[in-house]
Amino acid sequence: MRVDFEKGSRFNGLSVHDTVERCWRHLNFFKYPCFVTARVPRVKHSDGSVRMVEVPWGRPGSGFTLDFEAHALSLVGQMPVLAAAKELGIHDTRLWRLLRFHVNKAFEAQEIGCLKRIGVDETSARKGHDYITVLVDLDARRVLFACEGRTGVALSLFRQFLEFKGVDPDSVEDFSCDMSPAFLSGIEATFPRAKVTLDKFHLVAMLTKAVDETRKGESKQYKALQGTRWIWLKNPSNLNSSQQQTLKQFFLQNNFCLTAQAYGFKLQFQEIFSLRKKAAERLLNLWLENALESGLRHIEDVATTFFKRREMILNWFDSKISNGVLEGFHSVLQATKHKARGYRDPRNLITMSYLLHGKLNAITHYK
Repeated sequence: MRVDFEKGSRFNGLSVHDTVERCWRHLNFFKYPCFVTARVPRVKHSDGSVRMVEVPWGRPGSGFTLDFEAHALSLVGQMPVLAAAKELGIHDTRLWRLLRFHVNKAFEAQEIGCLKRIGVDETSARKGHDYITVLVDLDARRVLFACEGRTGVALSLFRQFLEFKGVDPDSVEDFSCDMSPAFLSGIEATFPRAKVTLDKFHLVAMLTKAVDETRKGESKQYKALQGTRWIWLKNPSNLNSSQQQTLKQFFLQNNFCLTAQAYGFKLQFQEIFSLRKKAAERLLNLWLENALESGLRHIEDVATTFFKRREMILNWFDSKISNGVLEGFHSVLQATKHKARGYRDPRNLITMSYLLHGKLNAITHYK
């Protein structure tokens, strides 16, 4: 498809100085690639500078029509970027540039509104490598901000982001996070007025790991524990009938094994969150006392950590927040990453995080 202009045409009241041949990739015509070519005029301004006229069907420097870019954005919402790039017949690097442009543009135009409760967590771009920190508005259930790394600097950058957006950072009342020292110190330094609620799912996960470590050590002498790993990783209600029967046998023994004792501490800790705050505080104190004197090394280590942060654990009874929203987001994001076989550049994971969960309005056509 070729586009041209009439001889003697003026653009923004300015006469044509010269022209440059340009080409844009357009939507396919059936299965055949389609391109738009044009002589793009350059006009001379009053200051003597010569500038190229912007065309209405494509943005400067893109090489794609706006219709093609809109189609590309819709494809990425349905399949991995590499697969979408193959479907479009372009290199995935060009598609990533296209995505980052529109996502960043929508991100800059994003309105924050009133902020009260924020969740912060980390996720990886590749297995064990290139982590990013994600901060989520827990009430609006959307990703607000993401950056590379998993240090306390992320909280400082988030505060600067809010100030740039015209939002008072001190309006944030509550944070939900795991027990990462970097996040905890970052929140304390940059959001001193906010309260921190330790994510109860991470707390239970720490105890689950302690139970598994106890099982690993004990199974070397107690053969009955071999092959029972998955029983101790789940709650009794999530076990099948055979697993429940096996678990029952462990607890029916007069001197039940250390793994069963550790498992009991985990179940008792979970009960704390089903009580009212005062009763929960009493049970937590009793739990800490018993756990610290249990003789179970891995349980004692977790209890020591919990004792130092018990006020942040009890904050849940006032805030009722957790990182459940973030875990759901990360699950979708990691599934997308898995399909793409990881991301070479952590910026790509940030882009996908905004695209999938930022509730951005990625507009490709402007009037």
